[in-house]
Parts: sequence; C-alpha cells; structure tokens
Amino acid sequence: MLKGTLSNLTPAGKLAIFILLVISFLLFSTLVGYVLLIPFLGSDVMQKLVTPDYSDQTLVNSLKGMQIINMAGGLLLPAMLYHWLVQGEPIPYIKRKLFPGWNFFLISALLLIIVQPFISFTNDLNEGLKLPESLKMLESMMQGAEKQAQLLTDAFLASISLGGLMVNIFMIAILPAVAEEFVFRGVLTRLFQEWTRNKHLAVLISALIFAAIHLQFYGFLPRFLLGVVLGYLFVWSGSLWLPMLAHFTNNFLSIIIEYLYRRGTISINSEQFGFSNIYLVVALSLILSVALLYYLHKGLAKFMNPATNIS
Repeated sequence: MLKGTLSNLTPAGKLAIFILLVISFLLFSTLVGYVLLIPFLGSDVMQKLVTPDYSDQTLVNSLKGMQIINMAGGLLLPAMLYHWLVQGEPIPYIKRKLFPGWNFFLISALLLIIVQPFISFTNDLNEGLKLPESLKMLESMMQGAEKQAQLLTDAFLASISLGGLMVNIFMIAILPAVAEEFVFRGVLTRLFQEWTRNKHLAVLISALIFAAIHLQFYGFLPRFLLGVVLGYLFVWSGSLWLPMLAHFTNNFLSIIIEYLYRRGTISINSEQFGFSNIYLVVALSLILSVALLYYLHKGLAKFMNPATNIS
C-alpha cells in the first residue's frame, strides 16, 4: 500500500525519512542482537560488550553476530525499505539488464588491486596529520576510538580456520559490499544528485559521508578516495554491480592477505600489502588507476541505460 508513496517528496524530505529509517532499524537490530546474545554471554551481556575481553572466543563470535545483525538489519533493510517507498522496488540498480558485462567487472576488480600502493600512500599521509593544540583532547579521543576499532578488527581476523575465514568473508567483504553500496551509492549518491543536480557533487558528498561514518579520522582520506571511485562507478554505469564488486575486492584482499599472514604462508599483513615507500611505484599506481578509470568511463558511456542516467 505504501509502495512508491514517497516519490514526490523533496530531496530534503527523502533524506530525513532515510535517516529516520536507519536510526530506527539500527536501534531495533541492536536490541535484537542483545537479546539473542543473552543465552551465550549471560545476563551481564551489556557489561561484556562495553568492556570486551577479546581473548574470549565466545565473546568474539558474539560480536561477529552483532556485526552481521547490525549491517543487515541496520543498513541493508532500511535502504531496501527506502527504495520501495520511493521507487516502488526494494532492490533497484542490480537488475540483470543493468549488468555491465564481465570485462567491466574484471577491470573494476583490477583497478582496486592496482590502486593499493596509492591508497596506502594516502593512508600514510593521513596518519601523519595532527590536529591543532586546541583540539588535542578530540585527537586523543579519536586515537582511543581507533585503537579500540583496531583491537576489534584484529579479534575478528584472528581465526585461521577455514570456517572462520568463510564467516569473515561474509561479514567483512560480502555483506558490507552489498549493504553499504545500497546506502551510500544507491540512496545517498542518487539523493544528493537529485538535490544538487550535479553528479560530481553527489559523488563527493556521499564519499565524505562514507569516510566520516566509519569514525576513524586517521583512515579518512583513503576511505574518501575509495568512496569517490565507488561513486563514479555507480554514476557511470547506472547500476550497483561495479561498486559492489570493487568494494568486495577491496575488503576481500585485506581478509585473504591477513589470513595467509596469520597462517604463516606469507610475510606481510594486510596493512603492509600494497605499501611502498618508492615514489615511482606510487606514481605508477596512480597513473595506471587513472587510466583504468578513464577506460571505464568511456566504455560505460556506451553501456549506460538512459533510464538510469544520473548525469
């Protein structure tokens, strides 16, 4: 009955509805997660989640469950409901007719591999940034938050079993690639383009939000650049196939590299992968990445379905 009923709202109205949906679904999914964890963690589940002991494998597995519930219930479901309310269908932009072809798929995946040295270089630059003395307290808070986030990530990636690897691939690579692309590209990029009438502004604004929402200041710049690449893959193709694949490739690489490192198969971890202090390598990474983006831009211009055009 409510199908497509919000299609005539202003962009500001649609954004307000979407924010309300995300907050509501996140709160509900978090509550559901807490309730589901009580049989595993006991009645003091809240205390264990606030002051986690990452050496407790039951707790780590429970946190993985919470992560999956919040990603699916707090991001993907409200995005699907929003699309249904605005466009009359819950999963637009991934129809079969919008599939751009395997050649674009492979080039998008290759792009995310080749760009790694440049992304690592920007991450290095970002980590060297210092806030003014007047914001020293804020900087300390952000450093503390990032340390906790890193501890959680390390706990998730600590498993070296095949089952643990499969769970991590689903939780860190597949689910975020789908849920976050539906939110940041499918909803926000499209919404800001409608608002500003400028696809470039739409890509930049949604990329800024994508980077900021992770609440990790010292990884802001590389995430922003990744968001820009994903945004242009969306507006150039008119579908979510390419940004979802690129997002998956980026996360999947980190998981596999870390898995092989922790098993002793390779000698570099996910943070060292792609890193180079040789400026020529970084420059080549940037040049080849720009060339691939140019190729994708020109190639996708021929593929672009007029019905999904965001220009």
